[in-house]
Amino acid sequence: MIYFDNSATTKPDKEVLSTFNKVNEDYYFNPASPHVKGLETEKLLDSAREQIRKLLKLDQQSIIFTSGATESNNLLLTGMARAKKQFGRTIITTKLEHPSVLETVRALEEEGFIVKYMRFKEDETLDLEHLEGLLTSDVILVAMMHVNNVMGAILPVAEVASLIHNYPKIHFHVDCVQSFGKVPLQLEGVHSFSLSGHKFNGLKGQGILVFSQLKTIAHTLFGGGQEYGFRSGTVNVASAVAMSRAIRLTLDDYEMQRARLYQMKEEIERYVKQFPGIQLNSQQNGAPHIVNLSFVGVKGEVIVNAFSKRDIMVSTTSACSSKRAKLNESLTALHVSDEAITGSIRISLSKNNTAEEVHTFNEVFREIYEEVEELLKK
Repeated sequence: MIYFDNSATTKPDKEVLSTFNKVNEDYYFNPASPHVKGLETEKLLDSAREQIRKLLKLDQQSIIFTSGATESNNLLLTGMARAKKQFGRTIITTKLEHPSVLETVRALEEEGFIVKYMRFKEDETLDLEHLEGLLTSDVILVAMMHVNNVMGAILPVAEVASLIHNYPKIHFHVDCVQSFGKVPLQLEGVHSFSLSGHKFNGLKGQGILVFSQLKTIAHTLFGGGQEYGFRSGTVNVASAVAMSRAIRLTLDDYEMQRARLYQMKEEIERYVKQFPGIQLNSQQNGAPHIVNLSFVGVKGEVIVNAFSKRDIMVSTTSACSSKRAKLNESLTALHVSDEAITGSIRISLSKNNTAEEVHTFNEVFREIYEEVEELLKK
């Protein structure tokens, strides 16, 4: 089996699994308990938090352990919007965002907040002049992803942070789920960001929210006051420690793996674009692990099934929204035609993939292309 759906989830590293199991066996105690074993477990949790701080080169930001980026994004956006509503009601984001951001801001609209969307130019780059025009004294929150999970587009976080700098009321949140371990993080001027462990060979149910203004947010979970009072509930210490291990492993060979991903991506793109009727949607200067292409005239689900029957796993759009009937908003926002969106598939790579797998993919691609060639619009 060749697994090319790594933007949906990645295979856990054996070291991460081993760490998770060992901590569950040896430190299953509640870190809030006052006895000696509880205190030892709390110390282990603090150690994991501090290791992440050093690995990510953070200063005084708070690190909050969550169940994943969906929870992190929900907690941050909801809590920050409600805390700042006395100062303004406008939220700015993009149509490229993951549903955990888009659906959250839409829910906030129902509470009376105003949501505005940054536009993209015809060349698929963010229209910074349009953003500048959206920035007013009523804006309290800007949320955007660093790397898009469908197209691999890299958004200009530093440039957006520079524009926001002149508006001290605005909180700037960045979803770094698809960028960590793939492209350098851009954190200057960013007030909070989210990561999800299972996107970089960690475990499902692992997430963090890194936050520099903890006292300014309204809490939306209540209980025992864990995680600085921001996320009540008994902390999953094993998950936290295992996530710190996943972060370290990712950063240990980051440069080498990034170069490998670019090589594999370029090999796939170079091969597929020679076929008439195939449209490359992913940007040449995008993230190194995502290739998005369209069989124009054929449904993407048909192509995914054809690959799956040959033991190659690819995806249509993002796994979180691929079963929905509507067209993918990321592709629409980047001016991809409806017909190309319908026929789009996503190939997403990880450090576990090999050049041999890419070669096999290309061979199978030709087979499938020949099967559907008559249906393609060239």
